Amino acid sequence: MVMRQFQFKPPTPRSTPAKLAILVFGIVFFLPILALAIVAGLVAVVVFGLLFCVAFVKQKARKTSNKTTNNEGRKNVRVRR
Repeated sequence: MVMRQFQFKPPTPRSTPAKLAILVFGIVFFLPILALAIVAGLVAVVVFGLLFCVAFVKQKARKTSNKTTNNEGRKNVRVRR
């Protein structure tokens, strides 16, 4: 069975200005994308932390201020004697 192989062209030698142009184009093209990804990640971390803190405070406030439960944890239940 004959294996199929891709044969790419051998790399052509590039001049120094061409290499420099490719490098500058890559930096100019990918730097804004990388910066946006970093900013989006930081915003997501801040929002997640803020929401986590709000939920944590709400849970603590609910546990400490809720005095209407009986000793089994049911709300507004009157026990007949």
